[in-house]
Amino acid sequence: MALFSRRKKSSDDAVAPAADAPESESSTPTETDASATADQPDTAAPSIGISVQAFRGVGADAGPEVALPDPEAAPAAPAPRPAEQQRTSPQLATPVDRRLPLAPLLPPEQTETVTGMKDNVLLREALKEVEAGATNEQLLGVMRQALQGHLYIRVVGDARAQIAEGKPLAVAVVRDGERQFMLAFSSAGAVRDSVKLDDDPTATSAVAQPVTSVLQQVVTGDFAGLIIDNASAPNRVVFPTELLQKTLDQADLEMTVKSILAAPREQDSTVKVGEALANKRMWVAVNDGNGNGQVGIAEAQTTDGRRFLQLFSHPLEVLALGRGDRPLPFEPEQLAKVISTHPEMAGVIVDSAGPSIVVERDALAPVLVLAVDLSD
Repeated sequence: MALFSRRKKSSDDAVAPAADAPESESSTPTETDASATADQPDTAAPSIGISVQAFRGVGADAGPEVALPDPEAAPAAPAPRPAEQQRTSPQLATPVDRRLPLAPLLPPEQTETVTGMKDNVLLREALKEVEAGATNEQLLGVMRQALQGHLYIRVVGDARAQIAEGKPLAVAVVRDGERQFMLAFSSAGAVRDSVKLDDDPTATSAVAQPVTSVLQQVVTGDFAGLIIDNASAPNRVVFPTELLQKTLDQADLEMTVKSILAAPREQDSTVKVGEALANKRMWVAVNDGNGNGQVGIAEAQTTDGRRFLQLFSHPLEVLALGRGDRPLPFEPEQLAKVISTHPEMAGVIVDSAGPSIVVERDALAPVLVLAVDLSD
């Protein structure tokens, strides 16, 4: 947790005021299980407002409101692929994917824009790609990377004191007419940038929370959506509550696999993913890759001819590849059946849009145990 003091804006960080009268912004109490990460004063600051100059025109510069495709809907037309990228095997009509990843295969180096407070680096980098009038695909890409870890929320006053007193946190929000939007940030540095825009000298806190916890606070509260990095225009986004609800509906709320993939690789990373795959629902990409009406599951092939089934931790990971594939849920038992009945399959590759990980067949032992249990 960090405590920031606001100051009067100087010529270096002033923001031109809006032409019309500012709409009000306030804080909304919300329950949280956040824990403090740094020593803070015990005195709680009084409630304060957030300058409207920190954000104007909700959604205006963030592109269109976005929505996830319905997994039950018919698949979109596949993007053209060279003939040599098609491959068919019994029960697995499998287009081979040779696209470059949309993020590094390995997680980026961890950084801290405020000492002691880790950035959500994947989200921060995805936001850098967003400009005014962002496309639907860009915004879905940001949503995908937002799921890789944690978000910071901005709390009016001293969050540590509020937690100690058992009070709900006074979370900072933006009001746009009758709508109210919760604020979240990719880093403590982004919170600091937001604080710099305000005139009131009272302190405010930044608290890190799991991303699913933040999204749940939005969908269960009286919010129209979530604004990420509100002071970082044009590198900011606005997600409507409907999108957040659907994202949560299709997600593992513990983000088990995503957490492993977003962390630095350890010697047992693939073992951990193999164990998670035996317990967590994943997704596969299906498509009529050969145009013959036979829908198959996407796989990847290495240069030496080894085949890997493509798995995805969320439907957004499928959509990120832009191949027109349809995401379908894939339970551990289904994965066990495919791996056990296709001994030529060398393993799986998870989230090939990046960060990704290749799990060889020997690390899938917990999954193969399920196949034995099913056959008994």
